[in-house]
Amino acid sequence: MPNALSHRQRRAAVIALDLAVILAASICAFLIRFEFQLDGANLRIIRETVWFFLGTHLMAAILFGLYRGMYHYSSVSDIIAITKAVATGGVLAATLILFVRQGQFPRSVLVLQPMLTFLGISASRFGIRLIRNYQQTRGLYLGDVREVILVGAGDLGESLARQMEKTPGARYKIEGFIDDDEAKWGMMIHGYPVLGGREILADVLKKREIDEVVIAVATRRGDLVRAIIEILRDIPNPPELKIAPSLEEMLASPQQTPALRKVNPADLLNREVVKLDEPRIAGSLRDRCVLVTGAGGTIGAELCRQALRYSPVKLVILEAHATSLFYIERELMEKTRGTVIIPILGDVRDTALADRVFGTHRPHVVLHAAAHKHVHQLEHNVHEGIANNVLGTRNMASAADRYGAEVFLLVSTDKAVRPSSVMGATKRVAEMVVRDLARRSKTRFIGVRFGNVLGSSGSVMQIFQEQIAHGGPVTLTDARATRYFMTVEEAVGLILQAVSMARGGEIFVLKMGTPVRIMDMARNMILLSGLEPGKDIEIRETGLKQGEKLDEELVEDTTAASPSEHPDITVIQPDAAALGFSLDKLAELEQAARNPDPAVAIGKLREVIPTFNPAEAHLK
Repeated sequence: MPNALSHRQRRAAVIALDLAVILAASICAFLIRFEFQLDGANLRIIRETVWFFLGTHLMAAILFGLYRGMYHYSSVSDIIAITKAVATGGVLAATLILFVRQGQFPRSVLVLQPMLTFLGISASRFGIRLIRNYQQTRGLYLGDVREVILVGAGDLGESLARQMEKTPGARYKIEGFIDDDEAKWGMMIHGYPVLGGREILADVLKKREIDEVVIAVATRRGDLVRAIIEILRDIPNPPELKIAPSLEEMLASPQQTPALRKVNPADLLNREVVKLDEPRIAGSLRDRCVLVTGAGGTIGAELCRQALRYSPVKLVILEAHATSLFYIERELMEKTRGTVIIPILGDVRDTALADRVFGTHRPHVVLHAAAHKHVHQLEHNVHEGIANNVLGTRNMASAADRYGAEVFLLVSTDKAVRPSSVMGATKRVAEMVVRDLARRSKTRFIGVRFGNVLGSSGSVMQIFQEQIAHGGPVTLTDARATRYFMTVEEAVGLILQAVSMARGGEIFVLKMGTPVRIMDMARNMILLSGLEPGKDIEIRETGLKQGEKLDEELVEDTTAASPSEHPDITVIQPDAAALGFSLDKLAELEQAARNPDPAVAIGKLREVIPTFNPAEAHLK
């Protein structure tokens, strides 16, 4: 009750202030009209008509919601509401005075009074805001403050500056903005100057004691982040480099108080923000039963999280690793709002399990993420790679066909293109399995192919971070090697978009942007840690491992790629090997996988995929 009472008291005080403004405006309008010489007749007219102004303006103010706002957040929308209310109140007052009241009335007052009322009420609102801001920031520059430079003088930079000004306890002192747009140089934003482009940042940092450089750019900031990292290298005692979260990031990871964060590897990618057709995705998942295989892995877990946001009636999570299943189940149970979570511990190679899961839960949408993904590991475990990645896919896909699932999506990889590894070859065969089923099933079978996912378990970025934390060396295969990278959130969002676009038989390829040199990524990650590559942390080349390529590809033949309904997704037409493949050929591959000699299985993979170029060790 105290808070509610306090709010009513504040609203009553604002109403009283407005009435005083309206009264003052009415008197001032007469004073201006009669050049500040009021006789007894004019004073009598004021006494008779001021009630018209008070009543009509107050009624209009209530009608247009002037007393429902948070007065210390007054903005342009409030000015618009005040304009409407004052104009309405003025017209009503003029109508009553001219057509209801008897006697003459100076008509210029009917114009002056609303104008003065508008100025007075607007001034009172922004006065309240200024007082609130002063109360919040009056001690801001006393004691321990953080002096900052904001890089980016656009909407995000302006919003961040306002937030820093009004947030109690933030203790930031803004020294100015850096922006590459020359049209903004020399201009002021909330009283802070736009100092120039990134080329003057080094001079600014040398002349001023700056504690933080904050990047306030929402999209395609990879080049900018890398450039600023290089600039900070040459600054003695460089300031901290921080990132302001974009609106998309705040919505994806809602917090009560979105905070500046340190730069992470994803910020080094020069990618646009991916825009999803969320209503269309919702239409394919809402009120459906969704099955996610490999639900405890990096991709599988994120599929569960994002699918849950679209309110499926049931989310069945299948995982072979008990501990991983435990953690993802617990997380989903805390987040669910009506969706039933069904955890299933089991292996996708188990045909009895597949029948039990599909027969019991009848999933409408199957997101098949279960796979062995580590390239070097599968080079020494060929049989396991075939059993899990190929035969496991066949089991799940065949069950989806038998039990009438609407959509079956296979999560694939760029390593399936002209494969040089067992992992890539097995994922390519898995793509062919779903394409073959798509030709003769009512279920819409599709695959989605993409590159490396930042932050996934065992990923090169995670390895680099661990090596840097332990003082190095940072090991990479080859300084010339390049890889495609994407955040797990982006990849999964586009996977779900592909589900909504599925007609059956497509292999969708996510646009991964520009490939990144692994050497550049290693150097920048060392610099992000405040260390010097080659001096504080050694970078050591180990040579390409068995099955690895210098460069990955997303498609074999660019002429076979066509645009889809989404700008970040393309569709790959089947090649000759895919068109000539049928599930019958898996019997021979399955038999070869039982042979203790891995060369037999490799040979059978080469028969199925003529472009497979296995490591020399497999051919001996």
